[in-house]
Amino acid sequence: MPKFNKKGAVQQYARDRHWVHVGQAEWQQARAAIPEISETTLRAALMELGITIDQPFAGVDTKTMARLEESLLAMSLVYPLHRAECRAIVIKAKDRCRFANLNPKTAPDKRSLKEEMVEWLLVWLGDPAMFADWAALRKRHLLQGQ
Repeated sequence: MPKFNKKGAVQQYARDRHWVHVGQAEWQQARAAIPEISETTLRAALMELGITIDQPFAGVDTKTMARLEESLLAMSLVYPLHRAECRAIVIKAKDRCRFANLNPKTAPDKRSLKEEMVEWLLVWLGDPAMFADWAALRKRHLLQGQ
């Protein structure tokens, strides 16, 4: 018996529905149709197909500082409508970054990046409405330190 391919199942589900964009309704449909799929797998499978995903469902991108900032700014915009979802997603991202930062097997440059990301995520969690202003000041400060 072949192993169940979670990502493939999500992608087939999206293709069958001709999705090019996923909002709250589509996200909830996919979660209900394939409940064994994690949000991370769902998100990755949809993005791999080039499907755009609305926040907060798009999550927090921690690959680079620019992508982190962009996703947190977008998350701030939907925060008033999706407080619980936004906070849960940002807390998970913070925890993943903190784990990478504290992991001795993580390369030193990546550890410092993840440490900075934890700071940004904590500021967002403290007050999403003021995050944009703080991020602008923080970037200016970091540039002056170079």
